[in-house]
Amino acid sequence: MKSWGIIVGLLFLIGVLVGCNAASSGGNESVNNGGEGTYKLVVNNWQSSAHHYAYNVWDPWKELVEEKTDGRVTVEIHHGGSLGKSSSVYQDVSGGLYDVSLAVANYFYDTEFFPYTIGNLPFAFEGSAEAVDILTEFGEKYANEELEESVIVMPPTATDGYDLFSTQPIKAVEDLKGLKIRVNGKSENAFVKALGGVPVSLSTEDAYEGLDKGMIDTTFYTPIGAVGTGYYEPAPYITELAISVTPMIPIMNKDFYEGLPEDLQQMFSDELNPALARLFTESYETELEAAHKELKEAVSGRGEFINLEDSEINEFRELGQPAWEVWVEDANSKGYDGEQMINDLFNMLEDAGYPVPF
Repeated sequence: MKSWGIIVGLLFLIGVLVGCNAASSGGNESVNNGGEGTYKLVVNNWQSSAHHYAYNVWDPWKELVEEKTDGRVTVEIHHGGSLGKSSSVYQDVSGGLYDVSLAVANYFYDTEFFPYTIGNLPFAFEGSAEAVDILTEFGEKYANEELEESVIVMPPTATDGYDLFSTQPIKAVEDLKGLKIRVNGKSENAFVKALGGVPVSLSTEDAYEGLDKGMIDTTFYTPIGAVGTGYYEPAPYITELAISVTPMIPIMNKDFYEGLPEDLQQMFSDELNPALARLFTESYETELEAAHKELKEAVSGRGEFINLEDSEINEFRELGQPAWEVWVEDANSKGYDGEQMINDLFNMLEDAGYPVPF
């Protein structure tokens, strides 16, 4: 009888443990709440909590999602890349490590994100809003159908134009000769080599340490982003160029999305996901002037904020063309028609009243 009591007790304990595990597993599992399912959406912000992504984008979006869904979806934000680096977002989101993050297209050059990397080429766009206008149409034509086999693709966004952050003054192209220049994707290698620099591949999160420890001498980066990352501390010489933007695409785990009721799926598709992309773009648009002012003050007395003559900028523009040629070759090797893609981009720019790169 005593042994039967022990067996019954063990079976009861196993039942309790199994029940608890089922209730707690999976960020997108519904939890019964008076007959209404609730869902936890996990966000990986690979930037710090002090970055403009945190206070201008992720926090407001969390509030919007929870308000619009009447609390049926709760958003859990992890800052500082605690769930994964920017360089693994595509794999992490498609694999379900977390539910939503921002994919930097150039970090996934050899994936279905490749068409978006055209926006990273030198002088493709003058700013964030222009890039979003064109890349929305371009991505629909060349990328989204294949991407949506593995993730939910939101509308694209893009950074403000990249300036040059350096450990020494850069006032002409020749000043870059022999310097180690950070690249964040294959399309930048040809441009850096044309400038006379040495390409060094580093993620956004590793660039500060790279500048501080001499692994790189310079990096192209967004002024707004640099305020949050602090690149101006080890690299106090800032050359204003607006040389390129970085296209980025917010993505969502497909299983999370498909596990939602139809009304919530529709709400994310029609309203919440476009709102997230819009928050990123608005953040870049509104903070640029303040960022330049803050950077000038931050480097005063120990560095320099450098404005180039038009002739110098035109030399950078001319040296950017080899990067376009390499991109076309890469596109062709991947089964795209690279020349047609460039022609389509230029036609879209002209139709929208924007200047073409060259």
